Amino acid sequence: MNTLNMPDLSDFFIFIKELEVKQKKEETINLDNALNRILSCDIKSRYNIPRFDNSAMDGYAIKIGFETYKLKDSAFAGDKTNLEIKNNEAIKITTGAKIPKNTQAVIPKECVKLDNNKIILETTPNLNQCIKFKGEDYKSGKVILCSGSLLNAQNIALLASQGINKIKVKKKVKIIIFGSGNEITNINKKLGENQIYDINSYLIKSALSNLNCKIKYGGILSDKEKNIQNKIEKALDKYDIIITSGGVSIGEKDYMHKVLQNINADILLDSTNIKPGRPVIFSKKNNSFILSLPGNPIAAFIQYTLHLPLLIQKFNGSKNLYLKPIIAINKNEFKTSKNTSHIILGYYENGYFQAYNDGKYQGAQIAPLLKSNSFAIIDNKDLIKKDTKIKIIPYTQYLFDEDNNILN
Repeated sequence: MNTLNMPDLSDFFIFIKELEVKQKKEETINLDNALNRILSCDIKSRYNIPRFDNSAMDGYAIKIGFETYKLKDSAFAGDKTNLEIKNNEAIKITTGAKIPKNTQAVIPKECVKLDNNKIILETTPNLNQCIKFKGEDYKSGKVILCSGSLLNAQNIALLASQGINKIKVKKKVKIIIFGSGNEITNINKKLGENQIYDINSYLIKSALSNLNCKIKYGGILSDKEKNIQNKIEKALDKYDIIITSGGVSIGEKDYMHKVLQNINADILLDSTNIKPGRPVIFSKKNNSFILSLPGNPIAAFIQYTLHLPLLIQKFNGSKNLYLKPIIAINKNEFKTSKNTSHIILGYYENGYFQAYNDGKYQGAQIAPLLKSNSFAIIDNKDLIKKDTKIKIIPYTQYLFDEDNNILN
């Protein structure tokens, strides 16, 4: 694949879609450990859901057409008895209990008046009212979850309803993160003169935790070409994705280009037409990818967000490769510029998006990240007016879609 230089976002997303990635192998795990894992095969329903006709309410099973009914019996959830009702008869029934034979409706208990051993209807029931029918949710033998599905709490509940206690999932993507630069030090050490702590590694590591990967912090790469090369070459044998931050520009001690050339990595992308976050290198060696992020925190976070969630989706074999936006109302007018793509950080609340400081900040700042919870991608526009609809991506939980519909 030829190197993509300074793409706009439309070209960038095409590039990600066409990227060749060797999918992760599968493993079998217990359902207890399945949260946020990626299903590696289709799952068919073993049973109808519901498995039998049952009551949706506490009430009385009846045949419709009468006003007064004689109480005959009771049906509770879990009972094995096969009850039957006749005209003018009612059976007291609890939620989830099997529907007696000949039942045409269940009348909620609050809709009747009790009179000794009789009930008198206070409302007119409809046919099949408050009855959940066998197979109404899912039919036996039908696919209920597709390969590539994210196993959230709801999907795990669905699998539990089928008595499935072990499932096949994709193995977790293995990622190692390095800080870089002589000016960077670990948070466990005392700051030296002219040093700063390794912000980016902890920022990216924490963000990745939402994507259920195996993540390792590899420490800090010093500004020595040989040191950087040795660490990356060792990581290539163990990790699917290697992340570095800093050293991607063309300064005297920016060694990433040289190191990638030394190890014969294929440089797939070299810089983007995105502000902030223009300097970035995305490369591949064998089946591993190397994402070399800019050193500034905002710029690093933006490039992480554009690359990593989608790349992990590719490893997991998902067809949903694009971040799915939500629609908000722009609270304050802000300006950008044409002929480039701008990532605008802001705060989303109650349906409104407010750009941080009207979109005016630098990639090296931290405050905009702290005071925002989402971002908008503005592509080739110079003005976003107040009260117009705007597409945004929340930080906290990524949703994915099969179509690219993210640009404003």
